[in-house]
Amino acid sequence: MPSRVVYVGSGAVGQAKVSNSPVFGKLAVPTEERAAIVSLTVDEEFGTLAVLRVEEQPFHVGWLVPHPLNGHLYGVGGGKAHSWAVGGDGSLTLTSSSDTAGGSAFLELSCDGRWALSASYGAGTLAVLPISPNGALGMATCVKMHSLQLNPTLADRQEGCHPHQIRLDPHTNKWALSCDLGASRVWVYSFDSVTGTLVGEADSPRHLLLPESAGPRHLDFHPSGRWVYILCELDGCLVVCDWDAEAGRLSPKQTLCALAEGVACSRAHHSGNAHVAVSMDGGVVFASSRTDNVLNRFAVDLTDGTLRRCPGEHASTRGVCPRNFSLEDSTSYGAVVRVLNQDSQNVVSFPMAHDWSDHVGEAVVLELLGVCPVVITTPVVLPTSGGSVTDC
Repeated sequence: MPSRVVYVGSGAVGQAKVSNSPVFGKLAVPTEERAAIVSLTVDEEFGTLAVLRVEEQPFHVGWLVPHPLNGHLYGVGGGKAHSWAVGGDGSLTLTSSSDTAGGSAFLELSCDGRWALSASYGAGTLAVLPISPNGALGMATCVKMHSLQLNPTLADRQEGCHPHQIRLDPHTNKWALSCDLGASRVWVYSFDSVTGTLVGEADSPRHLLLPESAGPRHLDFHPSGRWVYILCELDGCLVVCDWDAEAGRLSPKQTLCALAEGVACSRAHHSGNAHVAVSMDGGVVFASSRTDNVLNRFAVDLTDGTLRRCPGEHASTRGVCPRNFSLEDSTSYGAVVRVLNQDSQNVVSFPMAHDWSDHVGEAVVLELLGVCPVVITTPVVLPTSGGSVTDC
């Protein structure tokens, strides 16, 4: 019986079907796109993954996150948010579903576990849903809908508002930040954790306006709480901001290209920058690029949060369309980055130095034939009799 399991959510084929993408016509399109959640066991000595089971779902699962307390896994798919109870063997049982006011791409849980916040790319909406004591999702307590007049010359991707992610400030739980690819904004709302409400107007000066072709997709907070790193899908940039957690204000201080020198970021669907994450010790920022299928790495100056490129910073992801990745730091097998290559249908694990500064050892490729992976959790400790699941 496994003690810890990693969960992977499925999507459809990405850039292999997009006519103006970098790989169109160069990669065989996968013949199968199973809608499923894949559970993977973790070897506690070496950190390698193995497929435990593939659980079919009636929809693709665009995001997954374990609850900190109640033994459930939460995700989005089919235009709704869902909860699954995690069994002692790692199996999943769907327990509730709730409307998110659009086709959600991302789900965030509040640190107290009482609220789920969703970002709906197609509908331009953000929503807050309550989580009941038994783990079930309730009806939305708040919906923010965004609509702006945008530059028609950028209508290939930015014809309307497209919030791609929503994150709560992990240190205060007081502010919700949402990257809007279409509007080239980071919406910043006050979060009322008593009523489950996003507070603020769409024209508030608190929102961060980026260059109109930037297309911010994902962001991450530095563990110190002082800085935020914003990855732009469409112009290839990584933006470093000071973060004022008292006032809820982002102040950009550095912008650099996240791609290798000479690589022009693709604006095609599923083809630009994808995900960004800061290492647990705060010393390194990782960013994935689907234009050239690379995981990029930057060193953090811990005095001011600015970035510089690490030696050998551009690592091939061993596949096509690296939509997402996760960071783990285990006391037994050390640091590892796990990258999902959506169109190649694999998970690649990169062993890292203890300070995340470089790759050590060979990358390990796990094939997920028939499943296009788009989201991966960190290891989840399975419940014992009378216990609950935890994310570690």
